[in-house]
Amino acid sequence: MLSFIKKDLLLFWRDRKEIITILALPILLIIVLNFAFAGLFGNKDELSMDLEVAVVNHDDQTKSMERLKEKLDVDASLGEEEALAIVEQARHIEPIELLMTYLNSEGISEWVRVYTLKEDEAISRVEKGELDGIIVIPEGFSADSLYAAFLGEAPSSSMKFKMEKETNESKALYNIVNGFIEQLNYQFALQKTGNVTEGDVILPNGGFEEIGSGEGFTLTEYMTIAMAALFALILTGTIATKTGVEIREQVFKRIILTNSRPIYFLIGKMVSTFFLTWLQMMFVFTFSHLILKVFPDRSISFWLGTVGNISILSLALAGLSAVFTAVLLRMKNIDAANAIFMLVVIFCGVVAGNFAPNEMFPEWLQRIGEWTPNGLFMVSLSEWAQFEELSSMFMPSLSLVGFFLLCTIIGLAFYPKRGETK
Repeated sequence: MLSFIKKDLLLFWRDRKEIITILALPILLIIVLNFAFAGLFGNKDELSMDLEVAVVNHDDQTKSMERLKEKLDVDASLGEEEALAIVEQARHIEPIELLMTYLNSEGISEWVRVYTLKEDEAISRVEKGELDGIIVIPEGFSADSLYAAFLGEAPSSSMKFKMEKETNESKALYNIVNGFIEQLNYQFALQKTGNVTEGDVILPNGGFEEIGSGEGFTLTEYMTIAMAALFALILTGTIATKTGVEIREQVFKRIILTNSRPIYFLIGKMVSTFFLTWLQMMFVFTFSHLILKVFPDRSISFWLGTVGNISILSLALAGLSAVFTAVLLRMKNIDAANAIFMLVVIFCGVVAGNFAPNEMFPEWLQRIGEWTPNGLFMVSLSEWAQFEELSSMFMPSLSLVGFFLLCTIIGLAFYPKRGETK
């Protein structure tokens, strides 16, 4: 058995050009792509945003309480005493003042610059690209929103957010404003049910929050994982093409003539694929980390989990090599078989996001990519890099082991018996 494994390792070792390509090219691509697309994913320590928004206020806040009192008397037909109690309570929660306080709070002011402008000037500056959006407060907004909040009715006027075109900045601004409104509505609902004391409406906290205790995920980390998985897949296809060389040189028939068990040939391919892909990925991760500091300040448990992910992917690719080898031994046209294997490798690399993030593809194609061996590896290791939770590795690892078993069974089923090779 060891002689078969040694044969496959030596066969690959003699092709020095292939070795240099498999080891050096992924490192080179990681370095080039890292500098070419620096900042695409962002660094949590360098993340910055410069948002500019204009507030156009058509409302007369000095008359808002008078208008609210009038609406309570006329529209709601409330008694004088009850209406005055609501107006007094509303003085503590004027929506426009809360909005301006929120936008100028410490957490938000670091990201957003607020200008109070006339509508014509604000529209002109948005069209010139000087502003990211406009918040328009219609006339009577304060009284209408407070009246609706205290009486549980739909407001007759609403705040509007306008933008020239949808960009990352305008979407961020919209989310900030929308988050404020949702939190304010929630506080109004609590006020109405009596779950908070009078006037005790909590202003939403400004700022950007990191959910959970996960690590940041950078472009360099993504590219390292993607390139390692891609070239491990390419290496599996390359090892399969070496079988074509052995077929041309009658190696398989000579093995039969020596009265050795033919199955050792297949097992040798699987074992050599496991070792070669494992070493290749370890090389990529090690040198990427040494050159670019891909995973700085990580614990020993992180690296053990990474090695575990690499080992499981290598096992899955060993199963895939069994299928490639069995198919190649049964096909008459070796070149056609090699072309098919490369197409399979390229397809898996594309849909799994090894060449570029697969979010650009339809959702059904993304789902296929997530079930390829390299796709499962990328999902597992990406989540492990961020959260270091064993639960994030369990299902992808189980799927990869299942993939290995399935491919092994298929490879054994198609593996030719004595006299059946083409």
